This record gives sequence, C-alpha cells and structure tokens, in this order.
Amino acid sequence: MEIVPGSNLDIVFEFDWIRERVDVRRATVYDINNERIVISQTTPPAASYNIGKKVKITYLVREGDGWVRYGTDGRLIEIVRDYRLSGSKTVQAIVIIPKPGYEPFNLRLSYRLEPPLDCGLALFLRREKVNIVNISLGGAKFTHSKDHPVMPKERLKLSLQIDGQAYNIEAQSMRVSSISGRMAKRLESVAIQFLHLDRKIENLLSAKIREIERKMRYKEIYGGD
Repeated sequence: MEIVPGSNLDIVFEFDWIRERVDVRRATVYDINNERIVISQTTPPAASYNIGKKVKITYLVREGDGWVRYGTDGRLIEIVRDYRLSGSKTVQAIVIIPKPGYEPFNLRLSYRLEPPLDCGLALFLRREKVNIVNISLGGAKFTHSKDHPVMPKERLKLSLQIDGQAYNIEAQSMRVSSISGRMAKRLESVAIQFLHLDRKIENLLSAKIREIERKMRYKEIYGGD
C-alpha cells in the first residue's frame, strides 16, 4: 500500500529517550507528490514553533494476518491556514517534505507498561533483580541498589526473564537519577534503552507485555485476581 489522499497517518513529533517522552499525532493525507505531503492539521494540533522540525511519518499496512507499520523521516516546512480542500471550503493543513523510501517502524517502542509484581517478567543487572518501574520494547526504567551504581551512557549487560526463561540482552543507560522517599539513600533510578534486541526476544517481550496488559484490564473491569 502506498500513501494516497485519504490515508491515515501517525506523525511522530518527538521520540525522546532521555525524557522518556513520545509525541504521536494523527492526521489524514490531503495531497501528495514526489516532493511533499500535504496533511490535515494534526490531533492535537501542530503550532508555529513546530515549523522546521524533523518528524517521522508512519502508517499501517495489512500484511498477511496482521498489520505492519512503515515510516520515514520528514521535515515540517509549513502550516497553511487556509488550504483549499474543495470548492470554497478551506481548512488548516500541514506541509511535510519526506525522505524517499519507507521502512518498517515500530511505534510500540513508545508504549510503556508498568508491570505488577509476579507477572512473569523480571530484569537482572549484575545478578541483582531490579525493580521494574516500566518497560517497553525499546527499553525500561528500574530502581536498584546504590551499592552498584550505574553511570550515564554506560553499556550494560542484563538478563531479561520472561516466564522463567532468561535471555541475555544489552542496553545503554540513558538517565540515572535519585528517587524520593524513605529509600532515597539506598536506591537509584535508571532509564535504559535496549540495544540490538534479537527479533525472537522482541516478539516474546511484545507478547508478554500484551498478555500482562490484558490481565490488568480484565482485573480493572471485573476485579479479582
């Protein structure tokens, strides 16, 4: 499938590992040619300070029994206040200059799950089981003992356990910070980005995150264990 007028897009305005922030906004294609894409004003709307900003243009394609997201980089160059849509009707529109070529893009990297205890998901650093605050396909945030501090930008070797099976993975620490409360003197908070995650491990982690999410939603709706 190619992007055509009427296609729905997810525009990634920000993918910031340091601040653990992802900004994704939806839009519809109005017009497209080899040099530019004209889309609807995004939801939530883009502002003038976004002009000149790099963005990621993504969309979903049905492949086999599932959906695959493709994306490419682009630059937002203009916000048109009175783009003529049809007849005398005018709307706000955004003009983006895309880079040629689209490749698979995993927007699920942005979804962070806050797993409950004893959910079948565990993370070990230097043989110490850490407390997972949140985790996604792209990385995790955890707290652990200050007895073995982590340095910013440090390459780490970890063990990720999924339903008791251990997998060796590598990551880079993106942020190390203090925590508040009574454990502040003993624990530190570490945000990591996974590096070169094997496809098999990524698929297993993705399935486990979805399983935990389903169970959490079921418990919220129906209660019980």
